Order: sequence, then C-alpha cells, then structure tokens
Amino acid sequence: MTNIMGVTYPADSTSTTDTTTLSYRTILGEVPWSLRDIAVVRDKGRPDDSARAWALSLPHGLADGRMVDGPAAAHPPNAGFQKIFVVDPGETHRHHLARVFGIRSGQDALDAVADRLSAAGDPAYSSQHGVLADLCATAWSERPAAHTVLGPVDADHHHVVVPFLQPEAYQALPPTPPEDICAWDISVAVHLLWLAHGGGLLTEEQCDAPLGRALAMARDAYGSWTDYADGVVVGRAVSDGRLDDSCHRFVHDTAVALNHPDSPWFRLDLQG
Repeated sequence: MTNIMGVTYPADSTSTTDTTTLSYRTILGEVPWSLRDIAVVRDKGRPDDSARAWALSLPHGLADGRMVDGPAAAHPPNAGFQKIFVVDPGETHRHHLARVFGIRSGQDALDAVADRLSAAGDPAYSSQHGVLADLCATAWSERPAAHTVLGPVDADHHHVVVPFLQPEAYQALPPTPPEDICAWDISVAVHLLWLAHGGGLLTEEQCDAPLGRALAMARDAYGSWTDYADGVVVGRAVSDGRLDDSCHRFVHDTAVALNHPDSPWFRLDLQG
C-alpha cells in the first residue's frame, strides 16, 4: 500500500476493489430516496425555471425541512432587545457563511458567487481528462499501480487523479469521468445564495441575476440532472483531492436529489 497526500490506496500491486458492493451508478439509480427518510419542503407555486435554478444548490445541506426548489426562509439578524431575548433562526446560516467562506454581508455573498461562477471548473481537470478516461475504461483487475499512473502527471495535478485511484471510487465516482466539473462551483455558488437569503443578507430579487447566470451555465454544460450530478460529485472529489467517508454520504444525498418526488431533479428536466 502507498500513502500520498494522506490517502491510502493500492500502489505496488494491481488495484482491486470489492465489486459486490453497490456501484456509484446503482446507488444513484436504484437506492430509494426513502432510505434517508428526509422530509424536504417544496414551493408548489414557484415557476419552473426558478425552481430549477435554486435546485442547482442540491445536494448541499440536505436535511429535514430543506427547501429544495427555492431559497431558505429569510431570517434577518435580530435587532434591539431581540438580540438578547429572542432566538435568531438565521444565525446558523450567517455563521456558516462567515466561518467557512468569510462572508459577512450581502455584498460579500454576491461577490463570492460572481467569483465562483467566473472561475467555475478546474483547468487541471480538463488537462487530465484523457488520463482519467483511460483509467476508468480499464477494469479494476487490470489497472496499473498508482505510482505508474501518477508518475507522468504534474504534481500540481495529482489532486485530480488521486480520487480515481482509490478503491472507494467504485462507489463514490461515476464510471466515466464527466467532460466538465463546473457543476461543483455552480452548486456552491447557488448554495451561498441559499444561505445568504436564509440569513437575511440578500433578498430573492438580489439573487435573481446570479441565479439566471448559474442556470444558463448548467444548461450549457450538462444535458440532464444526472450529468449535472456527476459534475458535482467529481468536482467535489477533485476539490478535496481525495475520497473519504463523507463522499459516500454525499453520493447518497445526490441519489435523494435525483429520486425524491419533491425534488426538481426528479420533477423537471434540466433543459426544460
């Protein structure tokens, strides 16, 4: 076994994996959403394109009460005596934005969203797509040792290839690498809007323009929600540079987004 970047996977012998476990595609297509038993919220009066745009944030934050086709309910910061005596429902959203993304105002959120959308994708992924395609086209029992695959790859691009070398890839990544992983940045950008609205930092009207841009980008890059889901999952793995236990939970949440009857990913075609 070899350890690179803190990731352990077979290296000096032929890569193997337990193919009796459920594959990534099987999880997305056959694992019923009810296994997670999540009660999400749907805005039945929302126009379809608005529902599609907000749904680009899935599967981030999937939990009971999660609004799947609109923004989180707005809760502006408490003022006056409310700061001391009244629970602030929006504080969780604002704290997450500040702690994880350094966002403390509505303008911070809009700037961060614009930056995410402008730089969506990873040039390193595009440059290594051929390597990944060849690797994924090779049966697990016939794949070369990890060091053989990584040897010709620029060290700055290892974060792209390492997730596909881990045995966990059988369950956590699609069998064919998507052409584009801009879906990850699109999903994060829309989730920032979702959180900022819930924290009372932005109105829905302020979110409309970036949402329209995000939806147009997703439609340009992906033909279906399944394609978009692959981009989100692989983009997340590449962003982390590795697979860990949270990746399996993320794939199951993606399955919920694709199969839950209230999810726009299930109800509406991405292309409309």
